[in-house]
Amino acid sequence: MKNVAILMAAGKGTRMGSEVPKQFVAVNGKMLMEYSLQVFQDHPRIDEIVVVLPADYLEVEEVLTYLFTYYPKVTQVLAGGKERFESSWAAIQWFVERRDDNLLLHDAARPGITSRIIDDLLDTLQHEQAAVTAMPATDTVLRVGADGSLVETLNRSELFYAQTPQAFRAGLLYDCFIDLIEKDDGFVPTDESGVVAHYRPDVPIKIVHGDSRNFKVTYAEDVQRILD
Repeated sequence: MKNVAILMAAGKGTRMGSEVPKQFVAVNGKMLMEYSLQVFQDHPRIDEIVVVLPADYLEVEEVLTYLFTYYPKVTQVLAGGKERFESSWAAIQWFVERRDDNLLLHDAARPGITSRIIDDLLDTLQHEQAAVTAMPATDTVLRVGADGSLVETLNRSELFYAQTPQAFRAGLLYDCFIDLIEKDDGFVPTDESGVVAHYRPDVPIKIVHGDSRNFKVTYAEDVQRILD
C-alpha cells in the first residue's frame, strides 16, 4: 500500500485573467502549483506524486524536466481532460492494479495545504475508504429558486465548505469512476466525493477539518492572500 498525492493542475483558470493557466502563474518566484507540490514532496508519509496537466503542456519538455528534477516523488505527469472528472479519471486509471493504495486528489489552485491535513486524511483512511477536507460554514447559506428569489435558509450547523485533498482507497474510486463512464446515466459530478456518493451511497465519506489557509485561488486578487 502506498500513499499517492494526485495534483490536479489541468484547469484553464480563465477567471484569473492571466496569460497562462493560473497553476503556472509565478507567485513570489515559483509557480502556484509548486506550493502544493512542495508540501507533498516534503511530507514523509507521501510515497508518490502524480501530476495532471493540460494536454498541451505535456509537449513542453522544459516543464516535464523541471517537475521530475526538482520533485523526485513525481512518478507520472498525465494529460487531463476538458472536465474535472476526465482529469481525475486520467490519474485513477493508473491504479487499476493497486487497489489498496490511498489516493489524495488535490487542486493545484489551493496552495495552502498543510501537513496536518495530509496526516488527518491518511489517519482516517486507515479505517475508512473515503474522506473529504472541509470547513464548517460560517455564513448563512441561502437556497434560491430559478427566478432569483429566496426559497429556503439552510441550517448552517449542518453545512461545510468543501476543500481538497479528497482522499479515497484506489479500488473504491476506480470502481465508482467505471460506473460513471460506462453507465452514462446523465450524472455530471463536480468532484470525486460526488462520484462516490452517487454510485456507492453505502460508503461513508468522513469529514476531515480543513484550514482557512487552504483556500482556492480563483481571481487575481487572491494571489495577495498567499503573500500576506
